[in-house]
Amino acid sequence: MPESTALEADWDSGNLIANGNFRGSLGALPEGWEAVYPNPALAPIFKLVLGAESRPVLEACGNGRRECLGYVRHPVRLEGGKTYRLRVRLRFEGLEDLNRHLVHGVFADFNDGIFSYRREGEGVIGEGRFPAGDKPCDGEVRLYFRFSANGKVWWERVSLQECPPIPPRLVRVACSWGKGDLDDWRAWLDRAGERRADLALLPETFNGPWVQIAEPLDGPVGQLMAEKARQWRMYVSGSFYERRGDLVLNTAPLFDREGRLVGSYSKNQLYDPEEDEGATPGVGFPVFQTDFGKVGIIICYDSWFPETVRLLAYKGAELILFPNAGYFTGLMPARAADNGVWIAVSSLSGPAGVWDPGGACAGEIEPNPTRHAPSSILAVERDEIGRMLLVTLDLSRRYSPHWWGGPMRSAPGGRRLRQTLIEPIEEEIAREARRWWEE
Repeated sequence: MPESTALEADWDSGNLIANGNFRGSLGALPEGWEAVYPNPALAPIFKLVLGAESRPVLEACGNGRRECLGYVRHPVRLEGGKTYRLRVRLRFEGLEDLNRHLVHGVFADFNDGIFSYRREGEGVIGEGRFPAGDKPCDGEVRLYFRFSANGKVWWERVSLQECPPIPPRLVRVACSWGKGDLDDWRAWLDRAGERRADLALLPETFNGPWVQIAEPLDGPVGQLMAEKARQWRMYVSGSFYERRGDLVLNTAPLFDREGRLVGSYSKNQLYDPEEDEGATPGVGFPVFQTDFGKVGIIICYDSWFPETVRLLAYKGAELILFPNAGYFTGLMPARAADNGVWIAVSSLSGPAGVWDPGGACAGEIEPNPTRHAPSSILAVERDEIGRMLLVTLDLSRRYSPHWWGGPMRSAPGGRRLRQTLIEPIEEEIAREARRWWEE
């Protein structure tokens, strides 16, 4: 079978959308599809045109007004308890941001859709996998075009197919609180390893809060972290003052299960007294790939600036490690929910804690009554004597605080796709952040 034929068969096999390849008459809508214009004055134009290889594709274009919004829909029948994959293949021109101008979703007793795209040749593939509800139901696939006066998109294929269930992605995180010397932390890491932590997080400057004791990453402190990571086959992080040439930085390395350095983050937003003592801010917010997901790190004073976690989330971080000397717990559910991330906290003077994207706190006795979402925190163990909080998370599913049947009708949780404004505000925020004078 030719490769192109095999690829087409992959899209067609078991496709619940009866006309996912857009059969129909040129200039009209595809057979079985219906256009919906919430405000007819702002209706985009949907029609079949000839695309590559003289095949019909569904074109949508703006009507000259940037406020334009409309969608086409196709009915589907969904079985209860199944998992589905929604895919689109498209080309476009004159669109600044696919996440803002296009929406691809399934709307039924539940809702879900496509939140990630990749380039493939001259086109784009969007794909999302998600579980359906418990009962069979009728629903519809929607393809939205919005907020572009003159842009165009050409959908070549769309498919909705049953797929294998999404496997759980479990990670067991050990967080700490309080102070100690290196012998204390050596014993703490041993206890975390004995309890089969996947990741052990030490506080900020756990070996001592003095710039004068800075050492290289491969000095005694780094060697201890690497040794215990290798011994217990767990990731280890936490911060200490690093000497790098003639600079001193507040650095949190991340060691993998083999004791190898995955990478390090140096605190960008230093607390002013640290600068007075001779420390220098780091630059950049890296994201690290682990065997359970993507990890970002912020340190103490970084937490007062919402952009830090937002940037890490935009770069793909799922779990944010937050070693600190002290922090305001009230920020944590907001940072987690705003950005759709999990946050793990170890602190010298505050409580250890873990928050999920829905704003749930590990071990909470009374959930916030304004939160309407399941939690991805599966198990919590607290060892007061050993100063350890052990939390098991499932990173395979992100619930936002208001989970009205799925992510298409819920709190955005950091997803770019759920921004519904016409003009992005990031550039204006950047300009205002740099304005030092009053107007």
